[in-house]
Amino acid sequence: MGLPNTNIEQLGVELESALARVTAKEDLELLRRDWLGKEGTIKKLFKEMGALSAEERPVFAAKLNALKEKLESFIETRTKQFEQGALSKQLESQYVDLSLPANASGAGLLHPITRVERALISALRHYGLKVAYGPEIETEYFCFDSLNIPKHHPARDMQDTFYTANGQVLRTHTTSVQARVLKKGGAPVKILSPGRVYRNESSDAWHTSMFHQFELIWVEKGLTLSHLMGVMALVAKELYGPRRKIRFKPKYYPYTEPSLGLDVALTSKEPKEGEAQGWVTVVGAGMVHRKVLQEFGYDPKEVSGIAFGFGTSRLAVERFKLRDARALYENDLRVFKEIR
Repeated sequence: MGLPNTNIEQLGVELESALARVTAKEDLELLRRDWLGKEGTIKKLFKEMGALSAEERPVFAAKLNALKEKLESFIETRTKQFEQGALSKQLESQYVDLSLPANASGAGLLHPITRVERALISALRHYGLKVAYGPEIETEYFCFDSLNIPKHHPARDMQDTFYTANGQVLRTHTTSVQARVLKKGGAPVKILSPGRVYRNESSDAWHTSMFHQFELIWVEKGLTLSHLMGVMALVAKELYGPRRKIRFKPKYYPYTEPSLGLDVALTSKEPKEGEAQGWVTVVGAGMVHRKVLQEFGYDPKEVSGIAFGFGTSRLAVERFKLRDARALYENDLRVFKEIR
């Protein structure tokens, strides 16, 4: 039985001898080529099996498959052994005593964005606000619909984001955290919501597709626009100093009405005669829209709300005089050493 000039048992003895000669990773490649390659011994025998009778073919194929599986298992095992051996030698040659002190020792620092967030929390500590966090992968309801931003609203184009396969979004603002808190009901609501947000924007010195925000929402009976402007002015003075000029201007946000922004002067120095004074907008704000209050079961006749939001990435760039917002996220220690 069998193919002419082929003894399957003798072939097994030859394979054992070939396996015993493998002492290096290179030998495995030669073994794979000679036995399993296109012109290898086992490949050829599989092609020649057509010459066997119908009774002989399954018996011969079973024995040949057993040799093939044995060879493949040997190659897989020895490959792992050789790789582990090479790694062990590399580790021995590159040994580092982790108990030794570092070559460049020094005290660590908080990240610039963390420092800005803590400064904001400190400035608002008098008001009894609590910090709240929420998911970064959010539903469209909490990110848009519940905040008076229905489908096809122009504000959705302004906050183009990334969608997941199941229809969720990477949140475009931490206002979604406030929406989740309002959903629980009750008053007063006094929440700060810092965190990462995402928008599908081209990266440049002032824009990144991932950045940080810091928002406030305060819902209680009797709150007015004057309260909002007073809190915003206090925070701006805490951040930029009492001499820095500020100004308010009208803005538009779909979840606040009326809405306003706060600008700060680019410098605390008085401009010379005829010299223009530069301004930069640092915070957007407004009275919580009555539709948002109603969405979460609040009566606009009984309670009102104030809200504002800082872009903490941009604040960090301005506060620490960085040239590029992307530097905040590239973990270049040379940049961070300059802002001690």
